[in-house]
Amino acid sequence: MIVIPARNEAPRIGPVIDGARRACPDAPIVVVVNGCTDNTASIAKQMGATVLESAPGYGHALLTAYRHAASMADLTWLVQLDADGQHPAEAIPSLLTALKDADVVIGSRFADGGTAEGWPRRRRWTIRAMGLATRWMSGLDVMDVTSGFQAFRPEVVGVLAQQFDPQLTDANVLVRLSRCGFMVRECGVKMAPRKGGESMHGGLQSAIYAGKTL
Repeated sequence: MIVIPARNEAPRIGPVIDGARRACPDAPIVVVVNGCTDNTASIAKQMGATVLESAPGYGHALLTAYRHAASMADLTWLVQLDADGQHPAEAIPSLLTALKDADVVIGSRFADGGTAEGWPRRRRWTIRAMGLATRWMSGLDVMDVTSGFQAFRPEVVGVLAQQFDPQLTDANVLVRLSRCGFMVRECGVKMAPRKGGESMHGGLQSAIYAGKTL
């Protein structure tokens, strides 16, 4: 299953769904709209995706997706990617290959083979700092702790459906999964900046979120 949380991504959701379908033609695609005021949902439906609605917020969209996926008896894996175009759908098969030897795979800008070209330098430094802080405070050696491009085995999805905190969606989740005994690894991917629209990162709210995460 491919999960795409989306908020006001009408100009971008079509190409993202198309890319996901070309990468994994047989995988069901689920778009979770959260607080949308545009026609993201109708475009996703026109393209054949299953559309779910959640409370506003990225974390609530993910929790809705995890609960939906956990109810599917035939779930073999779940991949999540953002609807803004920064996560390359063509890398999904690489994440699934890495998932054969892990329980959680993170599409990483900083692992071997990954890049973050075009990303603001301050943003790259902040992400690296969060990775170093996570390793120092928890022992989890992950460099790209804020990447939303992730793949999970079904057992992990079951835990997320029960224990996921929609207020803290990054390093805290990875640390919790590691402490549950799941193997977490990174897979280098080449990520581009988001292709327009409004990012949830930046400004005062981003700083507050980083403080909560730590």
